Amino acid sequence: MVNVSSVEIPYSELLARLGYSHNKTSLDVKIINSIKENLNLAQKLIKPKSVIAVENVTLRGDLISFENGYKIKSNNVATLFENCFKAYGIVVTIGNALEKKRDDCLKKREIFNALILDAAGSVATEEAITLANAQIKAYEEKNDNVLTRRYSPGYGDWSLEANKQFLNWIGTTHIGITLNKFYYMKPEKSVSALVGIKKNNF
Repeated sequence: MVNVSSVEIPYSELLARLGYSHNKTSLDVKIINSIKENLNLAQKLIKPKSVIAVENVTLRGDLISFENGYKIKSNNVATLFENCFKAYGIVVTIGNALEKKRDDCLKKREIFNALILDAAGSVATEEAITLANAQIKAYEEKNDNVLTRRYSPGYGDWSLEANKQFLNWIGTTHIGITLNKFYYMKPEKSVSALVGIKKNNF
């Protein structure tokens, strides 16, 4: 259902991430060329992958219970999931090749190149999660269902530590994602998110 391998990094989004306005900022030709060269390199380095899990859910107070026994305790998630009967867990990553190249640029003191590559990685990751979300939305709309907005561990009262159980539920090891001791994902340019599904009449 979900395939993010076709993700491309929009030049305009990269400019915005770098703090430039595509229409309002006048950039030096050398800067433009540097941005475009690094964008092309980033596009070659990213290897977008995704994995999803989907399950029926029930709500009771601030507890969201999944059919397989996984549970989330969060007022914020429970409020978001009001009237939802199903949930998707989504994880995307662009792999670690780009961040390795970025780190190599930093070691060589090529700071501007490193900055562009890092921004390109962030844009690519956001494009990947947006594409995955859109594909789920298109699938669910065929059954007259609607999606909630995305929500991730580390926001509101859903702790970042909860990312461990969340990733275990989704099953992310086969796309190379691990957590460090601070519960941040590796590769660094990875995103995990939860979306709820409800009938269109709610």
